[in-house]
Amino acid sequence: MFSKVIWILQPLLILFISIFAAAADFNPKKIFSETSKAVVLITGFEPGQQEMSKGTGSIIRKDGFVLTNAHVIINKKENRPFNNLRVFLKPERISGNFKKDISLEYKAELIQFSEKLDLALLKIKFLSVNKLLHTLKFSDSNRVSIGDPVLAIGHPEQGGLWALTTGTISSQINNYGEISGKHVFQTETSFNRGNSGGPLIDSHGQIVGVNSIISRKATDGLAITGVNFSIKSRVAVNWLSSIGLKFKLASLKSDQNSQLSAVNNARIVPGKVVSKEPRILTKIRPYKDNGLLRQVEDEMKNMMDEIKKSNFN
Repeated sequence: MFSKVIWILQPLLILFISIFAAAADFNPKKIFSETSKAVVLITGFEPGQQEMSKGTGSIIRKDGFVLTNAHVIINKKENRPFNNLRVFLKPERISGNFKKDISLEYKAELIQFSEKLDLALLKIKFLSVNKLLHTLKFSDSNRVSIGDPVLAIGHPEQGGLWALTTGTISSQINNYGEISGKHVFQTETSFNRGNSGGPLIDSHGQIVGVNSIISRKATDGLAITGVNFSIKSRVAVNWLSSIGLKFKLASLKSDQNSQLSAVNNARIVPGKVVSKEPRILTKIRPYKDNGLLRQVEDEMKNMMDEIKKSNFN
């Protein structure tokens, strides 16, 4: 009888463990520590000119490929890419001293860009592969939901280098600006000029978007705050594929299923092997469903009914 009660309680125990684990998953400090070394500062300029473009990029392969925005590397006055491009790697520690923090400077070459999608691919030149121990992977943006926590790392204008901001996914828009295939997330994660091209990172430390656009003023001049747009990771990966670079999208759903499977396989009930998954964790009623509290209440009621029927007392 005791083993039956344990079996009844297990779905709820696993549910609550999953909930608390999901809440604890988003740890900005830990994610920043694990991902920021794969984020770079990018500058573009012309010989003899002091003015320069500044943006952010993500190292996506150990051989030096960096993903960023096209508008970071485009000279608007000449309507062409800058002649000089530089990439700066993150030092071991951000000191707050600008000159010290940008000491790891390397030349970069432009491989390809798309002004329509606002994406560009650079390659760091003359850099030992051994120095690039840190890269960022792509998450599947189709698995991202409104309300999911995200963070951005970048170099905002008049702000610090490798600055961290956090927020959530606010909305999503397909064919942004009436450009076919340019699908974006809206987020209230703070961006500013200098953040352009940097990664929007999920709780797993993977790229879900390429930060691209900020809205600061409405057509009537009214100030706008907290409206920022990031190009979805699927758009970026598809574009990279079109120019000959193949990347896999990590599936959060698969990761969660494998974790739940591991938990289920590890369960031991005295005198009985349990292979049945908890009913609350089925595809029909996923544990991250909007009606989570209602599910818990229903499961608790069902559990108590079954205990009464078993004459446990």
